[in-house]
Amino acid sequence: MYLLESEIKVDFTNMSIEHSFVVLSFILVLFTVVFIIGFSLKFGDKEVNIGGLHRLLARKDEDALLKESLHNFSLETDHEINGNLYDLVDTLNYEIEGVAVKDRCYFTFEKFISIVKTELEKRVRRNNLKEKLVKKNREKYVELMLADINCKYELLQSKVSLLKCGESYAQLSVIKNQVRGILYQFFDGANAIHIEGCRKKIKRYNEDKGKFKTGPARVYSCEYPIKKNEEYIKELEGGINAQG
Repeated sequence: MYLLESEIKVDFTNMSIEHSFVVLSFILVLFTVVFIIGFSLKFGDKEVNIGGLHRLLARKDEDALLKESLHNFSLETDHEINGNLYDLVDTLNYEIEGVAVKDRCYFTFEKFISIVKTELEKRVRRNNLKEKLVKKNREKYVELMLADINCKYELLQSKVSLLKCGESYAQLSVIKNQVRGILYQFFDGANAIHIEGCRKKIKRYNEDKGKFKTGPARVYSCEYPIKKNEEYIKELEGGINAQG
């Protein structure tokens, strides 16, 4: 007990220059070791790190590699989502063909399919598609697509009317409800694809967030993206079962 209560004093005034130099050198070396290598103190579940520049740099390097890995994963997932959206458009071709074949006497087969498919692919190429695929936008979004298709179809009618071959086209209203149904299939299918992509990202972020050594990197690379994707899902999920 007395030993713990004792004080350690260094009186440089009574030391020789050589001894003072040795003590100062030792203190400098000790400080350098602590600063560069550092050490840890554990108190139950808590750990306190003192010094350790080398360790800190190593931790940051590990976090940088993990951050880059997650960034690449996110880009790959976005690329996969985009590919799935184009696959969805290709799948809907059969639906579009069915509408065109049924009323073939009114429409040129290839032109009608091209107009609808081009409109859907245009939506896929836009970066803000995910923000549009929410419940409150479902009906409005489909009607806007339908209006764009109708506009392009009317332009086609105008061009054909100038030809001397006698070809003519009926109004889109003949199959308007069927086309609208296809557009709702696109909306709901794209909605589901984005939800699946968000869930895939959240799963990976949750798996990797415990691997980060520093708090800021974990927040930026995992916790913030998890929150953002959860918000996306919250907005998107209602769109699948909504009535159009």
